[in-house]
Amino acid sequence: MAHVSVDFEADAAYLQVSDHQVVETIEILPGLLIDLDELRCAVGVEVLSLALEIPVEEITHRYHVRREDLAALAQMRPAITNFVARQAAGTVGQGRTGTLKVLTQA
Repeated sequence: MAHVSVDFEADAAYLQVSDHQVVETIEILPGLLIDLDELRCAVGVEVLSLALEIPVEEITHRYHVRREDLAALAQMRPAITNFVARQAAGTVGQGRTGTLKVLTQA
């Protein structure tokens, strides 16, 4: 299962797709960082602007993100948008930092 942490105050999100140790972080676009393990497979994706378009296919192919995690990357923005809307409506806690879990297909 992928895990998305969102910091609304910083307008940033982190998608963790692996529990492997991070050995390198690269910036593939301004505001889009990829944490890599020793095999150059993605451990996580850091988005420094929630409005940023994420190149899902590039990340999947270049950094060996598993197919089931592709769904989590594709769902990240709608999940964040839904959470923000629910927070604005007062149906979730009013804190500015939240955590979302995005389930992937098994």
